[in-house]
Amino acid sequence: MQTHLRASLLAAALLTIASVAFGQGVAHSFGELRLLVREGQTVTIVDAAGKAVTGRITLLTPSELVLGTPDRRAWQEADVATIRQRRQDSLGNGALIGLGCGAGLVGVAALASDTPAEDAGWVGLAALFYAGVGAAIGVGVDALVTREYDVYRREPAATHVRLMPLVNARGGGLRVAVVF
Repeated sequence: MQTHLRASLLAAALLTIASVAFGQGVAHSFGELRLLVREGQTVTIVDAAGKAVTGRITLLTPSELVLGTPDRRAWQEADVATIRQRRQDSLGNGALIGLGCGAGLVGVAALASDTPAEDAGWVGLAALFYAGVGAAIGVGVDALVTREYDVYRREPAATHVRLMPLVNARGGGLRVAVVF
């Protein structure tokens, strides 16, 4: 009974561990964007009006981006709201997750079983085997996963509050202007 309780608690702990998400930065200028994408790569541009256009980058300068679409479109930095790029998921995290699941499965099964201590060597061998199988499955699943990532996002315009004193012979006041 005690063994089953330990196995259940271990399984619950393994299922509730949160994974850490790692992300790549988002560029806020075409100069920064040149560090994240290259000419020849396919991107989706969403302009200020919300229209999306997908094509290959033919030219990227600090002030202009040109896509090789059938009508060859060019954008200035001020005209672009977001640029997205479809990327494949990292295979490393799938391998680690699969490895942990495979080895963890054997660990939970070993804790739940009532095998004698002299059979512990087989548990280690089974853990290695299933860790490898889990890693292979994790890599296979991650190879199928692609996602669109934002590689450029225009900075929102800053809001400014301007205060101007108004003084004349009859009195004074304050003029407030909000610019956004």
